[in-house]
Amino acid sequence: MGKLILLATDESPQVHFDPTRGILDIAGKSLPEDVEKFYSPLLELAKSYVQHPQFETIINFDMTYLNSSSTKKVLEIVTLFEPMSKAGYKVKINWYYDEYDEDMRDEGEEFGRLTDIPLTLIAKKES
Repeated sequence: MGKLILLATDESPQVHFDPTRGILDIAGKSLPEDVEKFYSPLLELAKSYVQHPQFETIINFDMTYLNSSSTKKVLEIVTLFEPMSKAGYKVKINWYYDEYDEDMRDEGEEFGRLTDIPLTLIAKKES
């Protein structure tokens, strides 16, 4: 199972999933024209990964914007990791947001309510 790297565009986030290290990073804004097409490689790799995961998996979100269809896809992907957490694997979500971006903080809080995976909100200070 290889890495998945998708470079950011004006409409889609950067994705870096390294199954051998158990790290999934998604960063940027997500409003791709075809959300199914964009997220399907990540969804398929996540489905494969959860069959033979690392003991520890870290999911990092550093989003500046998520439209509603992207939110549904990201939640679908996160949901795949929930059985791992219940089976004793260590799974953690880090939700980064700019310290003054209340919308993205609220989005992170909502994700925390919708998943059984521990989620940590991390405010990024502006330089």
